[in-house]
Amino acid sequence: MSDLIDVHLDALGALLGELTALGAELGEEARLCAPAERALGTALEGEVAESAAATGAAWTDLVTTLAARTLAVAATLATALESYRAVDVGLAGQLGGDGGGAGGGRVRVPR
Repeated sequence: MSDLIDVHLDALGALLGELTALGAELGEEARLCAPAERALGTALEGEVAESAAATGAAWTDLVTTLAARTLAVAATLATALESYRAVDVGLAGQLGGDGGGAGGGRVRVPR
């Protein structure tokens, strides 16, 4: 017996939009971190300056990585959403519907 997966395409699309926006915001934050990293290294002297600059560099790398991975998850989700929408349209066509999901019935999709 297979399990039924219920996917709400509009909710998935909203999540995709939020992830994409978050990834872009994080990318912008990473670009803003780089000058701060340099400022930390020049504002102080000696080992403290080196440590502050290294911390700034690590933070920049962290935010850059987080932005890239967020956008990668968004890209994967976009591909999944596109596939789900294609299946939805195909099933609606088989049932004589419009693909809008307004039918309310459930149809098992063969694996």
